[in-house]
Amino acid sequence: MIKTTILIPIKNESQTLEELIGRVTNVMNSTHKGVWELLLIDDASTDNTAALITALKKKYKNIRVIFHKNSRGQTGCFKTGFNSARGKIIITLDGDLQVMPEDIPKFIEKMGQGYDLVNGIRENRQHPFWIKLASRIYNTLMLIFFNSPVFDAASNFTAIKTSLIKGVNLRGNDHRYIVPIAMQRGAKKIGEVVIIHKMRKSGKSKYKALPKYIKGFFEIFMAWTRLRLGIYKKRA
Repeated sequence: MIKTTILIPIKNESQTLEELIGRVTNVMNSTHKGVWELLLIDDASTDNTAALITALKKKYKNIRVIFHKNSRGQTGCFKTGFNSARGKIIITLDGDLQVMPEDIPKFIEKMGQGYDLVNGIRENRQHPFWIKLASRIYNTLMLIFFNSPVFDAASNFTAIKTSLIKGVNLRGNDHRYIVPIAMQRGAKKIGEVVIIHKMRKSGKSKYKALPKYIKGFFEIFMAWTRLRLGIYKKRA
């Protein structure tokens, strides 16, 4: 029986992919050998990511991969992953190695204490000022609109009980609102752990601060509206 699904959306991450998979495997095999899976959602990569994954699957037996024929964004990757996960808990993280796979055991330990959701707080974030400012504004709005109980709601390094998120009807950029969505679906005990954050080693960031400044308030308002209407309670 699989206990933990490590869910990673990837798009054009061929330069970090082998290191990422190796580090996740080393961490999980040292503590949870045989009871975990690494679920990669390839969001229509245009480099050699798909070919590399196919080759690495022969070496690493815990890998499962789902390929999107057309790009669906991070929310689409989460939706696919949440519906396909086999573990009792799902741990999401980005594939760019800015957060450390070695921090995964912190989430598993905390979830083992009876938490429904555990979120990562990025310590000493290695982002430009304008990105960190966008996150501060976002976290403030999350507190105002959703009474968010977490400090760093945009970290994307999160553990959650699969039963709370499977089949959720995600839309738009709803990957940013997993915490309030989970709360509406029954998450009550929510915790946090401090995680390491580093500079991107290679590749190009998909995060654009300026569009978030322009569209951020409207995006949050729409998510709040969907929450009020109970959209997330329905299965996709």
